[in-house]
Amino acid sequence: MAKQSVPPAKYDQPIRDYVGRTLLNEKEIVDFVPQSHLRIWYNTQTEGYTTHHHSAAEIILCVENFYQVALGSTIYNLSPGDILFIPPDTLHSINGGEGIRFIFLIDLQPLHDFIDFNIIETVTMHPLLLSEKNPPILYDKVRQHLTDITDIYFRSQSMWEMLIFSRLLQMYADIGRYNFSRREPYPEDEHSLMYYEKFANLLKYTDSHLNEELSLDWAANYTGFSKYHFLRLFKEYTGMTYYDHLSHKRIQAAQKLLSSTESVTNIAVRTGFNNLTSFSRSFKKLTGMSPSQYRNRKEELDHHGMSSNIIPLPAANSVP
Repeated sequence: MAKQSVPPAKYDQPIRDYVGRTLLNEKEIVDFVPQSHLRIWYNTQTEGYTTHHHSAAEIILCVENFYQVALGSTIYNLSPGDILFIPPDTLHSINGGEGIRFIFLIDLQPLHDFIDFNIIETVTMHPLLLSEKNPPILYDKVRQHLTDITDIYFRSQSMWEMLIFSRLLQMYADIGRYNFSRREPYPEDEHSLMYYEKFANLLKYTDSHLNEELSLDWAANYTGFSKYHFLRLFKEYTGMTYYDHLSHKRIQAAQKLLSSTESVTNIAVRTGFNNLTSFSRSFKKLTGMSPSQYRNRKEELDHHGMSSNIIPLPAANSVP
């Protein structure tokens, strides 16, 4: 059992019906507050967690002492005040240690209805570490948003989830605007805003047409750029290559379809993959398992609940 100090009463979970988290092999099943899209923790746990992933975005705000998080081969050593954003479905592990931190687990799906989030999402696909000195302007804004969010959550105000998501919208808008401002010398001029609109519309279109070919030539023509300029500008505005972004979005869509009884081959075709081999390779690269393994493990959880290969995690103020 993990060791942890008793948290101040004001940081007790305001919503009591919490039965603990479960881990199905490497897949964590996040126990959000019922009928909501998030759960927030005041965490003092000294024990770490082995490699796992979950559909929720995770934000860690280190308050006291240090905290170490591994994402693949990259180690993040968090100092007091540091903020780490961990993208959804990203394999990561956490080393323990005495200290205090807030952990935010958030379902970002409600934000996908906003066209601007198509640009911001390209940032949220990568880990993001903020500190007081790097970059200070963005850090101060994000730290204040997270402080407001924790205050609302632990005071259990009426309309608490709407109030929190209003802060989340502003926080991600601040992150998006900061990253956008670095793309061009004059980010608010007509030229740069035109680029922003082109890429936002492109990403909105590709999200709803993932089964189509969506070739590089087509994307360049859609935005009105030469292929050379498209490749350069897409990487500048999104932080990733066009095909990496497309593959990531297709795998996310496939994960949802694997909850159905449709064949893996049909799902590969519906999400735009030319053959089952390339689909399976891309799926395993992102999730750590094959499409069939992912489906079988999800079915086991959905239909049988807790079983011998589902590992229960500590309930009180614990965050994997």
